[in-house]
Amino acid sequence: MSNVAISDDARTFSGNLAALDLNTEYRSLKDDPVGNFYVRCLREASTYDRAVGYFRSTVFLVVGPAIIEFARRGGTIRIICSPALDHEDVEQIAAGYAQRSGDIATSLIAQFDALLSDHRTTLAARTLATLISTESLEIKIAERRDRRGIYHEKIGIFTDCLGNQASFKGSTNETWSGWHSEGNFESIEVFCGWRGGLEAHRVERHARHFELLWSQQDPDIEVSDVPATVKEYLQRYAATKLEELITEPSQREPSRRSPLAHQTTAIDGWKAQGRHGIFEHATGSGKTFTAIIALREHLANGFPAIVLVPSRLLLEQWAEELADEIPDAVMLLAGAGHNRWKGSSRLRGMTDADTSLGPRLVVAMMPTASTEEFRNGVSQGDHLLVVADEVHQIGSPQNSLFLQTEAGARLGLSATPQRFGDPEGTAKIFKYFGAVVPPPITLADAVASGRLVPYEYHPHPIHLTASEADEWLKETKAIQLEIARSKTDEGGRKVLSERARMMLIKRARIAKKASAKVRLAADVLKSEFENGQSWLIYCEDGGQLTDVLIALREQGMSPIEYHSNMRGDRDATMDWFKSYGGILVSIRCLDEGVDIPAVSHALILASSQNPRQFIQRRGRVLRQAPGKALAVIHDAIVTPVDPEDEKDQLGLLRAELVRSVEFANHALNRMAGAELREIAINMGIDPDGFDEREGDEDDE
Repeated sequence: MSNVAISDDARTFSGNLAALDLNTEYRSLKDDPVGNFYVRCLREASTYDRAVGYFRSTVFLVVGPAIIEFARRGGTIRIICSPALDHEDVEQIAAGYAQRSGDIATSLIAQFDALLSDHRTTLAARTLATLISTESLEIKIAERRDRRGIYHEKIGIFTDCLGNQASFKGSTNETWSGWHSEGNFESIEVFCGWRGGLEAHRVERHARHFELLWSQQDPDIEVSDVPATVKEYLQRYAATKLEELITEPSQREPSRRSPLAHQTTAIDGWKAQGRHGIFEHATGSGKTFTAIIALREHLANGFPAIVLVPSRLLLEQWAEELADEIPDAVMLLAGAGHNRWKGSSRLRGMTDADTSLGPRLVVAMMPTASTEEFRNGVSQGDHLLVVADEVHQIGSPQNSLFLQTEAGARLGLSATPQRFGDPEGTAKIFKYFGAVVPPPITLADAVASGRLVPYEYHPHPIHLTASEADEWLKETKAIQLEIARSKTDEGGRKVLSERARMMLIKRARIAKKASAKVRLAADVLKSEFENGQSWLIYCEDGGQLTDVLIALREQGMSPIEYHSNMRGDRDATMDWFKSYGGILVSIRCLDEGVDIPAVSHALILASSQNPRQFIQRRGRVLRQAPGKALAVIHDAIVTPVDPEDEKDQLGLLRAELVRSVEFANHALNRMAGAELREIAINMGIDPDGFDEREGDEDDE
């Protein structure tokens, strides 16, 4: 038994948890944790205590009626959660983050307004406001005192008016995806105090631990209150009575967006090519919505479609947007932990030609879709539409196995559909999807039409140190010897051996990791960064990222790191950056799929000959956002100090010019690249005549 205080109102309720025949374990899909455990316990309990990594108001879309009824009869909820919450929820910002932002109340109110303005989450927002306003729900924020990682434990305790308690522990967060059958696959272990023995001991331990946290006495976890000013603001939007929430509508309505002229032209062109083709549209030009128009028309007749994406992030983004735009379609996700497609011929039914089954969408990760199990499960034929986002990714040896799938309609999307340094993979893509649908949407087109914001471009010539130049020369001589030994093709051209390619990559890394780039980052940010701005710094690798972080901190700045091996929660970090800005230091994981339109400035330290990479990086910065009229791009360009003494570095300059000239040609300050062009001309290089496909050093 616990010493949990029970309100007088709750004591009038005669619920009895001990009357429930609860399992010791509940697993998604098998046991219905919501209906058979969560809701049943709420009906009998008078208090619900929850310590959890993530709490989001979207949980009310799953258990809203049960929660409301629980609160109506005097039940109370206490939640302790991490600050790493959904950016659309009012509970997101914790005291620890707020101390760094300086204005928690303003930020929380802005987030809550956004939640209210979205028809999908209005009811959840009002439920949250009402529960807090009526003091049925109290929330506190937990952070590790050492600020390493996030608070991520998950325990819950139900208590009835008789003092009976049931606790649970497992992977489930207090979110829609945590509890809903269409969300994550989750499992929980359940312990009932009335059963005695070890179960009673565990329940008591869970309850004591929660009370220790709630009373702010845990030595490792710092717990703080949500600001009172925010609670006062929520009262404006709270329902007068909890009963009012029961009758409010919550059904999803389709989006009312209409296609723009270039999107209609693209769809017409695709149809003219027999519903085969590729949209080569600049990043940020709206190619996703253009594809959704095609999907909407196809599904309207009851036919199925498959959407292929290369990353988990894009899977989530597509699923959300499709749910908004085509809400009447049944959707099945595949990959990134979504495994329901594997069961009982579900995939075959989702792709069957039978139109009586209605509109159906399968959104799949490319690696998943390329497996034999997935391909054999698809009902192939002319009735099927296949859409591939970032279509260049499907040309890889593994992903391209999916291209054996027969489909009557095929559509690829990419700002750069060609695979850099991979003509075979590129040929596979165009053979399956067809030609680029004219006209392609270039960067200049997107800026001129207002789809992307105009930008300034500021290249910064830097040089290798003496030791780096010596290492470059050493590697160059070794490469020359290796190439001299290489075989020639029928045209008399040298065929690079695998050893030569690896040597080229090794030499390229010297320029990519030039120490002058770190000094440049510190100098540029010190002179240019202002509070309120959002800066994005692209680094080459983890070592360079660490050096940049140290250099910026020595200048008194507070950069945020973002990469696949970072400590802490990546999603929470990105949510924080989107809300408050600052300086985000990243590696290549931002090249595709991450949508951060509020970014106003970028500094590119990562060298690349791959056009796709720098186009993607540029596109991250040029997306439209409220109040954003201009973007600024700074670029580190490695150049030789003396062309006469450093002739071996001419190839380096040539490679760097690929990116620099491309950026400068479409910038507001077109003369920004004049210095580099002059350097190139003095070295005997035509800056307008280079081959963008020259070299394989960067294709790692």
